[in-house]
Amino acid sequence: MKNKISILFVATTFLFVLCFPTVCLSAQEQRVALVIGNGNYSFSPLSNPTNDADDMTTILEKCGFTVIKTINATRKEMRRSIRKFGNEIASEDAVGLFYYSGHAIQVDGENFMVPIGASVYAEDEIEDECLRVSAVLRKMETASNKLNIIILDACRDNPFGRGFRSGIRGLAKMDAPVGSIYAFSTAPGSVAADGMGRNGLYTSVLLEHILTPGLEIGQLFRMVRVEVMEASDYKQVPWESSSLTGSFYFNTARGIAVTDRPAYSPLKKSKKKERMIPLPTF
Repeated sequence: MKNKISILFVATTFLFVLCFPTVCLSAQEQRVALVIGNGNYSFSPLSNPTNDADDMTTILEKCGFTVIKTINATRKEMRRSIRKFGNEIASEDAVGLFYYSGHAIQVDGENFMVPIGASVYAEDEIEDECLRVSAVLRKMETASNKLNIIILDACRDNPFGRGFRSGIRGLAKMDAPVGSIYAFSTAPGSVAADGMGRNGLYTSVLLEHILTPGLEIGQLFRMVRVEVMEASDYKQVPWESSSLTGSFYFNTARGIAVTDRPAYSPLKKSKKKERMIPLPTF
């Protein structure tokens, strides 16, 4: 009887892997994502971000993420979501992912997301009305979790234009700390297309490839960069900053490899340690 049960279990597991190759499996890690899409602005409205957020939520849930989704959020609502996100990823086995689609600008080298309802007439009002990207990054850093991924499809033209002295376009460069990767829809100081279809150009290509089985995250973003460049006639060049110490797969039929974040010390080199979480083998 026990032998029959064992054979049935093995057969069921094998059929599951064959029938659901795009389902991401992990024995231990906790995957949490915060997805924000802001498009319903009273000034310079955007047609794609709400669709981007909805579609990214669907795809991330297929990859095993628990998703906190916030659509057309005010500054207060964004802060509330970020606080909840920070609490959810505060675990050494957690993988955190933050995705934002909407208006964002840089002032004095600092990047700001633009909430719905922001009222800005001059550059010196940005800090009061908008939300620093670093507010999310601080939550992710203090969580002391395994891995952090930040994706910003937000490098569109400055919606406040006339009230700004600098005239700088796009977002400022950001360096990813150890155990994280930052992905931008275009290079620092450049702008990205909002898109002519349901999604923005960058997000549409990302959605197309993110479920590809066995595609490592670095390979994924390189593939996305090439396709976005070609589709935009090389006017838009996606960019990343990475300090990952191992591999991460959104989707793999053979297991998920993630890297423990080493404790950082300027006086002592951290040891790179990769932990594999394979599916059961029989």
